[in-house]
Amino acid sequence: MPNEAQRVLQALLEDIEAGVPILLNNAERYRLERDDLVIQFEGEDDLLHCSVVRKDGAPIPLETAHQAVEPFFGVCPKGIVWFKPAEHSVHYYVGHDHFLLAHRSAR
Repeated sequence: MPNEAQRVLQALLEDIEAGVPILLNNAERYRLERDDLVIQFEGEDDLLHCSVVRKDGAPIPLETAHQAVEPFFGVCPKGIVWFKPAEHSVHYYVGHDHFLLAHRSAR
């Protein structure tokens, strides 16, 4: 896993475990730019949201988005991560507790 992805993943896991809200006003803590993509996390109540967009605003192929978020959602059971493609982005949703449990179990 690339260092920036590790940094964001560690921030997410630490903050979810501590009960710290994953807010957009801390966007840089939960943001990763890789190649031509921006991956941004935020959370509300118990739901973790991740958006993947291209820096140039062009449409993003679903497979490209899936590959980009693999370091974050690859250990999660496929049935608990919901994704929704939009015109210029792909959005992923999973419960905070499921995300944390999947990563802690994978270690």
